Amino acid sequence: MYCPTCGKEIPDDSTFCPACGAKLAGGKKERRPKLRIILPVVLVLVLLAASLAVYQVIRAHAGMDQKVATLIPYRKGNKWGFCDRNRDIAIPIIYDETYPFSEGLARVMVNGKYGFVNANGNVVVQPAYDLAGDFIENVAWFAINSKYGFIDKNGSIVIKPVYDLAKDFKGGLANVMVGNTDSFIDTQGNIVITMAYPGLSREVSEGFVRVETRSKSGFIDAKGKIVIPAVYDLVRDFSESLAAVCLDGKYGFIDAEGTMAIQPVYEDALDFQEGLAAVKVNNKWGFVDTKGNLVIKSLYDDISQDNPALRGFSDGLVSVEQNGEWGYIDTKGNMVIYPVFGPGNFSEGLAAVGLNGKVGYIDKKGNVAIKAAYVFARSFHEGLAQVRIRGKSGFIDKKGNMVIQPIYEYANDFHEDLVAVRISKRWGFVDTKGKMVIQAIYDDVQDFNENFAAVKFNNRWGFVDTKGKMVIQAIYDGASEFSEDLASVELNGKSFLIDKNASIVVQPIYDYVRTFHEGLASFYVGSKYGFENTKGKIVVPMTYEDARDFHEGFAAVKVNNNWGFVDTKGNTVIQPLYDEAEDFHEGFAAVGLSGKFGYIDKNGNVVIPLTYEYDYARWFHLEEYARPFSEGFAAILVNHKWGFIGKNGKRVVEPVYTSMSDFRDGLLAVGLNGKYGFVDKNGKAVIDLTYDKVEDFEHGIAPVYRLVYSGPPGDDYDTLGYIDTKGTQYWEE
Repeated sequence: MYCPTCGKEIPDDSTFCPACGAKLAGGKKERRPKLRIILPVVLVLVLLAASLAVYQVIRAHAGMDQKVATLIPYRKGNKWGFCDRNRDIAIPIIYDETYPFSEGLARVMVNGKYGFVNANGNVVVQPAYDLAGDFIENVAWFAINSKYGFIDKNGSIVIKPVYDLAKDFKGGLANVMVGNTDSFIDTQGNIVITMAYPGLSREVSEGFVRVETRSKSGFIDAKGKIVIPAVYDLVRDFSESLAAVCLDGKYGFIDAEGTMAIQPVYEDALDFQEGLAAVKVNNKWGFVDTKGNLVIKSLYDDISQDNPALRGFSDGLVSVEQNGEWGYIDTKGNMVIYPVFGPGNFSEGLAAVGLNGKVGYIDKKGNVAIKAAYVFARSFHEGLAQVRIRGKSGFIDKKGNMVIQPIYEYANDFHEDLVAVRISKRWGFVDTKGKMVIQAIYDDVQDFNENFAAVKFNNRWGFVDTKGKMVIQAIYDGASEFSEDLASVELNGKSFLIDKNASIVVQPIYDYVRTFHEGLASFYVGSKYGFENTKGKIVVPMTYEDARDFHEGFAAVKVNNNWGFVDTKGNTVIQPLYDEAEDFHEGFAAVGLSGKFGYIDKNGNVVIPLTYEYDYARWFHLEEYARPFSEGFAAILVNHKWGFIGKNGKRVVEPVYTSMSDFRDGLLAVGLNGKYGFVDKNGKAVIDLTYDKVEDFEHGIAPVYRLVYSGPPGDDYDTLGYIDTKGTQYWEE
């Protein structure tokens, strides 16, 4: 027994401590020493606390911490309010719309006007604005009478509404536009960077912005200063590790190090395809191998009649013209199919050829696969080929079945499951079943890319989304497709880059400007790219043919048509070895080489072998096949179906889904047969595929939608409400 006061050991039956005299409560026995219990418990608690601290550090570095929304937008009928996770109403259901909380405040709409409430339901900013954004960095943009400004959390106007467009603050800067002048302002409304460049620009990303001009390329920072600052008359793309270049009017080939691998002695030269490249000598075409040996003599007047942009071997054959007649030769120069008329390139095992004034398809043995019945036919693409009958375009499958009837005046190829078609002298879009999903009302159109397509209406260009909604008004003299969320547009003789909100991100001195990432932005002048920091200082000279944004301290750059990586000081950290390269995420970057893709780490080691196929030869970009890693997993496209892999390269979910996003809050949105739901990191469906449309989880909740209309000019959805990661529905009808 031990004294609870002084800790001395005393006889078991003692009522007083003989050492200190303290009275013992009722002479109760204490058979086990408290200190012997307390000390181990304390040690365990200390170890647990230390482990928890380490775990939290690991979570913070790994991006594992997820803020969970305590109040969730809740719908009842046509009105909205907020509830807690028990579905108990916390803020009355009286609003026309509500949105998730951001920095302690939530947007609400009343009678078409936006304001903000706090977590107690108090209106802290009266609903008085035509438009408003969420609070970011303690301010929110608003619009009134078509002018944009900023308010603080008290509703006070901190930057007056004088702008034609404004975006969220990021890193202390916000992109604003007045007329055609694009600038970055600070939180006081002071202009920090004026994008007075004859080129293009984007938002600040990690302190950098990419820019470009018509003869060189490089990078600028968020203050518009060049941070990363050309010898050939012309350079073609790298293909199979070599690129054709023109020097003093003669063509040769360089390797990835810029070394002249095949001397410039030819009148013309094309890309390598299947180990051979077409070269022109004495006005005749032949083929050289990658060592410069002339393996097929220069005997031919022309090659690849069907597709001048992709001239060379395809599926082991190439069409050639000699003395006015066409045939196909193999890679040894043997004439294997002869004669043919109007030969096309082999694609998916078939090639379009002419016979008696009509076009059909043959296989690689020269056998007729689809009878010649068409006045015009294009190569097969994803199982469909465009054909023309009686002056109209339609689409057939590989059995020759007409799956989209020939009723269109003209048609392009399919992009993002939609194809541009012209009918009654107006352009629209149909899907793979031939359904007109975007009405034919436009003067001209371009193909879809990143869910946007440029359209010409009343002689002006704008952009529509896949539903046919005009998301960027038709005000431009010219426009190109969106790439990395930016599109080049022309207005009044000047070129600009705009984002998907139509904000001008860089004005004309550069030919082209991209977005800031990690304090740098790439720019292009003439034909070279570099980087500059947010102070306008060039940190990476303009020596690159192309460049991507910085991510995790590395940026992908293109040298001699091959991609590698540089750090923020311009040092080459991964040699340019690849046909394509994507950004680093979670320490991994997707790379492609000779039609195969995999992943590398920051040391340049191949950590997931390049075994997955992608259609690089037909200009399908790697980003359409390999997604960046998110929460330890990456989505990949295999045979037009999506699955995902872990960092060990093993497939966690086999490719079965028609659409797939990235992991958010431990769940992944997937689509199949027109319905959407969520799976976990084991591939288990935790929220059934029952919704017509979903968005990713953020702070533990995700909005879900129902289809209310399907047809021209596009599908229309209503917000059902929000669900949590268990699938709990926060609404009632």
